[in-house]
Amino acid sequence: MKIQSKPLLPSLYIETVSRETIERLNLYKELLLEWNKSINLISRKSTADIWDRHILDSAQLWNYCPSNAISWLDVGSGGGFPGMVISIIAAERNPKLSVTLVESNNKKCFFLREVVRRLELKTNIFCDRIENLKSQNFHVLSARAFTKLVALLAISSEHLSNDGISLFLKGKNANFEIAEAEKLWHFKKTIHKSFSNQGGCVLEIRNNTCAKH
Repeated sequence: MKIQSKPLLPSLYIETVSRETIERLNLYKELLLEWNKSINLISRKSTADIWDRHILDSAQLWNYCPSNAISWLDVGSGGGFPGMVISIIAAERNPKLSVTLVESNNKKCFFLREVVRRLELKTNIFCDRIENLKSQNFHVLSARAFTKLVALLAISSEHLSNDGISLFLKGKNANFEIAEAEKLWHFKKTIHKSFSNQGGCVLEIRNNTCAKH
């Protein structure tokens, strides 16, 4: 698979996406802030820094999306990070990409569906646990603040295509999680420094198989 070549750096909203995409991201932000008053979508402490801490943090995953990918699975989506941001960008950059968000909380799913309706997206919302989603051989799988790497690799092995790629946003404990996961899984990893989270990273995983095989 070919990787997207045009980087989405912190200035991406001005330089590399259309005004329509910027407007959609801003509307998403406003909807999230409004709903966050009654539903715990993001930490109240992070609302003042929502653009960089949540939206940009999620958007950077687009850098590593194969240009010919047609399916993306985001697990533990919560308020839509990173999956909803990816879906908004994909509407302009790769309309053929089908994005599916998995979230088990009914209230959060109701919010996500409202965002999809208001922004006129084609995003799929699966309101259930990931264990209940039928495997569909997705090309990309992502997660942010969902669970440890060892558990994410089990999910990836179930839902990714053979040449698929996993993209996980991880913090300062990434190396510890990698060491722990390598006891149970074989995988090829690339660690990308985060654009938005000092000490954080984007963990790119390929070819993961159970170490017992």
